[in-house]
Amino acid sequence: MRLLWFFTVLCVIFGLLYRLLPVALGPDWLARFFITEDGYLMLTVARNLADGAGLSVSDGEIATNGVQPLGTFLYALPYLATGGDKVTSLVGVILIMALVSVFALFAIRAFAARSLAGLAEGPIWAWMVAALWFLGPLMLFHSMNALETGLATLAVVALLLWFGNLCEAQRPFTVAERIVLGLLSGLVFLARIDCAFLVTAIFAVHFARCLLTGGGLGRALRDLTLPGLISLAMATPWLVYNKVGFGSIMPISGTAQSLTAEFGQNLGLLPAKLFETMFPMLPIPGALESALPVQVICGLSVVGVLVVFAGLSWSRRRPFHAALLAYGLYGVAIAFYYGALFGAPHFLSRYLAPLGPLLIIAAITVALTLFERVSRHGPAITGALSAASLVLCIALLGVKLAGGLKQGHFQVVEWVDENVPDDVWVGAVQTGTLGYWHDRTINLDGKVNPEALAAIKAQGSVLDYVVDSPITYLADWSGIAGWVDNPRFAEAFELLVMDEDRNLGVLRRRDSDPVGS
Repeated sequence: MRLLWFFTVLCVIFGLLYRLLPVALGPDWLARFFITEDGYLMLTVARNLADGAGLSVSDGEIATNGVQPLGTFLYALPYLATGGDKVTSLVGVILIMALVSVFALFAIRAFAARSLAGLAEGPIWAWMVAALWFLGPLMLFHSMNALETGLATLAVVALLLWFGNLCEAQRPFTVAERIVLGLLSGLVFLARIDCAFLVTAIFAVHFARCLLTGGGLGRALRDLTLPGLISLAMATPWLVYNKVGFGSIMPISGTAQSLTAEFGQNLGLLPAKLFETMFPMLPIPGALESALPVQVICGLSVVGVLVVFAGLSWSRRRPFHAALLAYGLYGVAIAFYYGALFGAPHFLSRYLAPLGPLLIIAAITVALTLFERVSRHGPAITGALSAASLVLCIALLGVKLAGGLKQGHFQVVEWVDENVPDDVWVGAVQTGTLGYWHDRTINLDGKVNPEALAAIKAQGSVLDYVVDSPITYLADWSGIAGWVDNPRFAEAFELLVMDEDRNLGVLRRRDSDPVGS
């Protein structure tokens, strides 16, 4: 076990250095390695916030709520420190995400240690859970994408750890404990709005515990009223801002992504995504995720592990396991919500990412139990498999690194930078990356632009909105060239560039000055 400890520490150090690598490799790596298209949307809003333009996009001219507030405010700090410098601030953004990941590592270790007590003896297994989360390629890139995923995972685990510790004390919560519970509940909601499911699960579990263990309705109300009021007070400004300014308490990014959703459309992807989250060293190729055999194998694996884990936890039930129950209810809620009620299947893995710690804990527990029952060397076998899993994670991260910079949208940024003046308006469906580097960019998928979202909802497309807008150029993936098939749109815009090899399409307003080619 000493060798396993040493190896695990080395792997964690590797995971930290990997997260910091873009800082050492320079501007191109800062801009292109971790930060995703949607991550740039959040950074654009954060930069405008730091510049005094509030939560906005499009050179500060279009107000938005299409982000998660806590992460946006956190990412605004580097822009405040640098005066809004777009390149230097990315160093601060990378450092913030790495620091959040380190805090999450220790929080997950602590949560795993409390969850595994009585199920898996020895502190190495809690560290193994945390290390697998820290090095799993999906989890690592989700935690470094300039979105809220890493922060939400930290907030989820911190809240559950606090709740579990309160339950383990087996007494009414003190006033200070209730205040902390309320603050953590408010923060987890501000980290990601769907964490309302988690807060609801925790309150429901504790309410039921009080009723079933003799505490009664009075204790339940005393324990939960103050935390509920505090969390509500923290959430209300954001909810009011959403409702008053944008017509719904849900951020417009969520509304835009669910516009074309059909009931159950993501259920076929759910088994594979949960499997990848439970076994972070075993990513499944995208082309296979919806295949029926993969769905069956992944579904049975995940359900089987969770059923066995639930049985083991129940047989050794401890007060702390109330936190595991709340975690499980939260997992069921978001799996159903994003699997059955939401759109954006390409984001399903990210939405499920906060379940990673629970699923990895379950996998480690079941592996230990299984191998202990078939061999007296069970812990050694589990340790060897865990070490092999970390090696596989590192190998996958190495493959990603060797693949270089493939962000997917910089061909659009480069064309606009070379051909369009800074004061000319550009439009695109995907404006995260482009909108960060070219301020005068108008979003057309409605994720951060309420005007475009209103046009989509009213007319089914943004073509008329674009014609009537100040947009001179449209620059996006090559599919945008098909917009000129619309007669009215073709009267206003002409096709300028169609480059399928670079996945680049550019359209220009016909009455504009002929800039670019």
